[in-house]
Amino acid sequence: MDTDIKQTHRFILYITILIMIIFPFTQLILQELSLQISKQLFFFLSKLVIIYVLILFLKKKKVTLSSIRLKKVHIKYILLGILMGITVHMITMFFGRIQYYLLTGEWLTAEKIVSTLMESNENISFYSIMMIGFSVAISEEILFRGILLKQYQRMNIKSAIILSALIFSIYHMTVGNLVFAFVMGISFALLTIYTGSIVPAIFYHFVVNEIMRIIMHFPEKVTETYFKVMVSPITTITGLILFLSISTYLFIKVRKNNHFQSEKVKFFDRYIILLFLMYVIFLIIYFIQVLK
Repeated sequence: MDTDIKQTHRFILYITILIMIIFPFTQLILQELSLQISKQLFFFLSKLVIIYVLILFLKKKKVTLSSIRLKKVHIKYILLGILMGITVHMITMFFGRIQYYLLTGEWLTAEKIVSTLMESNENISFYSIMMIGFSVAISEEILFRGILLKQYQRMNIKSAIILSALIFSIYHMTVGNLVFAFVMGISFALLTIYTGSIVPAIFYHFVVNEIMRIIMHFPEKVTETYFKVMVSPITTITGLILFLSISTYLFIKVRKNNHFQSEKVKFFDRYIILLFLMYVIFLIIYFIQVLK
C-alpha cells in the first residue's frame, strides 16, 4: 500500500483515539476538579483541536488547501449540498421512527419528537449549533473527502469512494450508525468529486447533523408543523426519490470521468437552483395552509 495512505490511516487512528479516549477522559478529569465547562463548549473546543491537528498534518505534508479541494465553488453546488442534506433528513426521520417503533411498540408522533428534542437540546443556543455543526463538518470533510478520498483516487475511483466511505462509517463506531454513515460517506464522496470541492459536502454534512436542532429554535407551532410534514409518508417517499435520483446521477457522471470537472456539467446544473427553490416554495405553501 502507498506510504502516504498508510500514514493517513495512522493519522485517522490517532484522531479516533483522541475522540474516543483522550477527550472523554479529559472531560472526566475537569469534572473531578470541579471545573465548570458546558458540554457544548467542550465539544466545540475539541473539534477546534482536531482542526488544528489537521492543519499541522497538512503543513507537515506540505499540502495546500486547494489540493485537498477546500476551495471556492459556485453557489448552485452549495445549494445542491443543502438539498441533499434536506432529502437525507426526510429519510432519516422515517427510519428513526421505525427504530423507535421496534424498541417501544409505538410510533413517534410530531408532538413526541418535539418534546423529546426540547429536553435533549435544552440550553443549546443557535450560535453554539452553528459553531459546533460547522466545526464537525469541516474537520470530517477535510479528513475523509479532502485527504483520504483524494489519495485513494490515485488507485481507482470506485474503490476510492467505497473505501473512504467504509472508513468513515467505522470512524463513527456505533452499530446503528454504520450503514447510515457508509451511505452518507458514498454520497459525500460523489458530491465532492462531482463539484471538485469539499465545500458543498461541508454544507451537506452540516444540514444532516444539525437541521433538527435548528428547527427547535423556531416558534413552537412552526416547529410542530415542520415535524408533522417530516413524519408524513409522502415526505419520506419524496426524500427517497430525490436522494436516489441525485446520487444515481452523480455516480454515473463520476464513473465516466475519474478527474471530473464541474465546468463540464451543463444539463443537470441548470436545474439545481430550480429544484431547490421548488422544494422551498412547496414547503412554505404547506406551512401556510397548516398554520391557517
